[in-house]
Amino acid sequence: MNNDLSGQPVNSQQLSYEQFQEQVKLRQEQEQLKAKEALKGAGLDPKSQHLQSIAQALYSVESELKLAENQIQMQMDAQRRQIQLVQQKIHQAMAQVQGSLPNAGSGQSITQNYMQ
Repeated sequence: MNNDLSGQPVNSQQLSYEQFQEQVKLRQEQEQLKAKEALKGAGLDPKSQHLQSIAQALYSVESELKLAENQIQMQMDAQRRQIQLVQQKIHQAMAQVQGSLPNAGSGQSITQNYMQ
């Protein structure tokens, strides 16, 4: 597993969610430092620097919200796949039950009752 958090592009699927969050946080901190240095270099007044700091904080919150949304979407997708697997196992079990019943007509009603 690649634990390099130095800004090198890393496949997010190779990282745990916590490592990915840490990588994003480090990048944001680096961007904030660069932005502050650029402001100082441009000679902006303290009020402008304060407004820039607020804007940067808002961008940071937006980024965190996007990360949370992506995490929730990944969890929903994983749960959907789990549900599909369970449904598949239920259908297989129902097919086995139908196949083992002496009267195929009664097996059909079991499946129909289950599916309703």
